[in-house]
Amino acid sequence: MITKIYYKKNELFNIEFFKNEGCTDPFEFLNEKSLYIKLKQGDISPFLEIYKYSQYRDIYLPYFPNIDTLDYLPSLENIYTLDDITVNLSKYIPEDNAVLFLSKEEQERYYDCFPKQHMGLYIDNGVYDKETITIFLPHGTETKLKEVIELAKILKKQCGVKEVNLFVLHCFISLYGGESYINSFVSKGDDFPEFYSFGDFFNKIITTNSTGMSLVQNKERLQIIDCYDIFNDYLQNKNE
Repeated sequence: MITKIYYKKNELFNIEFFKNEGCTDPFEFLNEKSLYIKLKQGDISPFLEIYKYSQYRDIYLPYFPNIDTLDYLPSLENIYTLDDITVNLSKYIPEDNAVLFLSKEEQERYYDCFPKQHMGLYIDNGVYDKETITIFLPHGTETKLKEVIELAKILKKQCGVKEVNLFVLHCFISLYGGESYINSFVSKGDDFPEFYSFGDFFNKIITTNSTGMSLVQNKERLQIIDCYDIFNDYLQNKNE
């Protein structure tokens, strides 16, 4: 079982670790072998601080930002993200949906994450005879989200697909505050009229909490998965 660890910055902006979400009970690293830490809004400073404790324990976090400042770290062998593990993600996707990958490379990498009742196809194969489709997207950058909006338009307007959902393994959304931004996709909020098309062409978005999102305004159209649960499923299957 993975132990959650929480953190905050003190008045000197030093990182302090705690046992509880309210950050009142200090965390002791003794006898803790597997730790889970959720970075907030892309801030990696808690990871850099916890790294010095990682020699004899595994650390799990939803994603690991690809930045040059990490070059000086000697090893990341005991640091695990969702990209490092293979886990059955199909339970988060509607059972009657075909799974559509944007590229052959994505299909080859993630095909085994789904059981056989899901069709692991990529866009060049053509999967447009299906009535319900979930597009699988490993990294939900703003550019990629706009790309799948255009694909959803084609699927619904030209190919007769009735329901298009989107599974985003990592959703890197921080513009104007991640929570409001991601909810605007499913709610068609007045604050973000340029993204009306997402609500028009996607029925549901399913994503992990890589940006630390917590509150969900529209639970029917937005499902946020706690990566902590995914990691624990992975460890349980690994140890069986």
